Amino acid sequence: GIMEQWARYEGVRFDLTGPTLRERWDNLHAGNKEPFPVEERVQEAWRAYHEGRFQDAVTLGQAHGGAGLVPAAFAATIYANYLESDEDKKVAIFETAMDMAEKATEACPDNANAHYMLAVSRGRYSQFINMIEALSKGLGPKIRDSVTRCLELQPDHAEGHATMAGWNAEIVDKVGGMLAGLSFGAKKANAEEHYEQSVALAPTSPVPYIEKAHGLLLMYGESSKDEATALLEKACTLEPADAMQALDIGRARATLAALPTMTF
Repeated sequence: GIMEQWARYEGVRFDLTGPTLRERWDNLHAGNKEPFPVEERVQEAWRAYHEGRFQDAVTLGQAHGGAGLVPAAFAATIYANYLESDEDKKVAIFETAMDMAEKATEACPDNANAHYMLAVSRGRYSQFINMIEALSKGLGPKIRDSVTRCLELQPDHAEGHATMAGWNAEIVDKVGGMLAGLSFGAKKANAEEHYEQSVALAPTSPVPYIEKAHGLLLMYGESSKDEATALLEKACTLEPADAMQALDIGRARATLAALPTMTF
């Protein structure tokens, strides 16, 4: 099953025991504005997620259900995206993440991050299986609708804006500008606008800079190398707040190293 031993997160260590989680909460959630949970077991799931104990976060969150499914879906998505090397397991874990996020939107329809995670898990899964295949499965509008709901519930959701921007950028890149606009309402201008909002809303988080760099490279290729480089370099100067941000910065470093030789 998907819950046999997961690879360990080996990056920067984060210790959020006791009151530390509450003290750092606003910084940890600058990009997604999740309210501090009332239930202790939901706090435990978030603590495990932020510390990089992704399998624990899934176990704890699933056992609790409801609001616990939000950190569980975060943990499964981040783990599959960054740490799982086996392709079949990766797909299975993405599928579990999508399922948990969907259940979270049913259990907590007013939680912006349940809708956000449904979009992100489906988006990461789509990138992995192949965007064209994902679009043919009808995932394009579903992802857009989930992010739209997230942003209706929480307009200051920086990561939601980054995801909306990325959705536009991916579709423009894969389908071509004209068709992207006609078939999906995806436009480069929309992407740029949402990337801008994302960076403005969470300037101390590495995520918006990294997402924007990737999106510009997708849409503009070679001509955006300088701007993408500056954005990635900026992200790498920031202090990661948790394991996910540390993994994201690690990937940004790898992209930076590869950029000079990248062909578009």
